[in-house]
Amino acid sequence: MIAVSFARRFARQLAHPHGAAGRLLGFAMDLANHKPTQLALDLLNPQAGERILDAGCSTGKALKAVLRRADCPVTGIDPSPAMIAAASRTLGQRATLVQTGMEGLPFPDASFDAVIALNVLYFADREGRMLANLHRVLKPGGRLVAYVTHRETMQDWPFARAGLHRLYDEAELAVALADGGFAPARISVHGTPITRSVKGLLAFAEH
Repeated sequence: MIAVSFARRFARQLAHPHGAAGRLLGFAMDLANHKPTQLALDLLNPQAGERILDAGCSTGKALKAVLRRADCPVTGIDPSPAMIAAASRTLGQRATLVQTGMEGLPFPDASFDAVIALNVLYFADREGRMLANLHRVLKPGGRLVAYVTHRETMQDWPFARAGLHRLYDEAELAVALADGGFAPARISVHGTPITRSVKGLLAFAEH
């Protein structure tokens, strides 16, 4: 019972980091997600002048890496005030940061050339509202790059069995993106090894 309770508390922190524990978790996840972030940014291939949104920006490390690759205006959103504060410390005035969830993004249609969504689609609603909003704020021809850990790996992690995470294999992630409005012919999902014991999924979808 104690183990189950801890796993659920941990899952809740991952879903919405808060307090000192949330801040520590954010920085720990930066270390764990270094390779997935680099792989996702390789796939994104940001170009100078593009407007890029990090949907679920956490501590801002991914946007900092974007800015090392290209001189472009970047925006980060996160529902957690602790993560927005951490991202502000990481990025200073180099990014626009907004505390908001993804089911109701405060941006006009076609605001961004590209969206990155790293380890956030676990919390996407099954009605497709989160992904529909990410699709909405992309310009025609814009692209979304997403990363999640594969179902095969996550199903063995106790916190992932707490009922707060949505798990995916390749087909399930492609269906979720299609449900959000991306044309199936413009979606690609492939598995990639992160460590010997962790398999990830990288998705690329065009508006």
